[in-house]
Amino acid sequence: QQEKEDLQEKMKLREHLSQTAGKSEATPAPSKNIDLEMKQLHCKLKNSNNEITKQLTTIKSLKKEVQEKEERILELQAKISRLERDLNMKRQLIEDLRSHLKTSQENEKTSNETLESLERKVKALTEDCMNKKTSVDSLKQRLNVATKEKSQYEQKYHKTKDELEKKNLKLTNLESKMIETERAKTELETTASQQLHDLAKQSRQALETVQKKLLLTSDKVEEFTTFVK
Repeated sequence: QQEKEDLQEKMKLREHLSQTAGKSEATPAPSKNIDLEMKQLHCKLKNSNNEITKQLTTIKSLKKEVQEKEERILELQAKISRLERDLNMKRQLIEDLRSHLKTSQENEKTSNETLESLERKVKALTEDCMNKKTSVDSLKQRLNVATKEKSQYEQKYHKTKDELEKKNLKLTNLESKMIETERAKTELETTASQQLHDLAKQSRQALETVQKKLLLTSDKVEEFTTFVK
């Protein structure tokens, strides 16, 4: 662009000089030189315009590329920001993991101690279980014997139960007969009581009759005694 401006200035100067030369009749030879130089300058100007067009096209392309690069830079900057955040989070996570690892190591030490204690307890419990297994086997044998005895006793129980049911049936029959006997006894007692009452009444009446006869007899005896005296 600067070269174009310089050429334009030169062309204006040459045009001015040619106009001045056209007015002057004394110098016809330099006019040809000026025309030739003007043509050369026009060619240079044309070449400069072509070059400027190419440069402008290149500049547009470069601007577009720069814009794409800027967008890419912005994307990369955003990505870098995300990566930095992720990195910070991962650093924090690593610190947390280190802390957890330290705690886990301490817990592992405690767990190992607890595990050793539990292994000792398991060993003791295993020995105890073996002893108890022996006792259980012995108890199973005793249980088998007891089961056989229980079966025998159950047979005896069922037999005794059957006999008891028969005796209960007999007892029920006897109770029924006893109730009937009691009822008959009550009826007999009632009848006997009634009969005794009737007999007592009859005896009382007979006794009164006898007393009356006795009084009459006594009177007669007294009369007879008096008569005898």
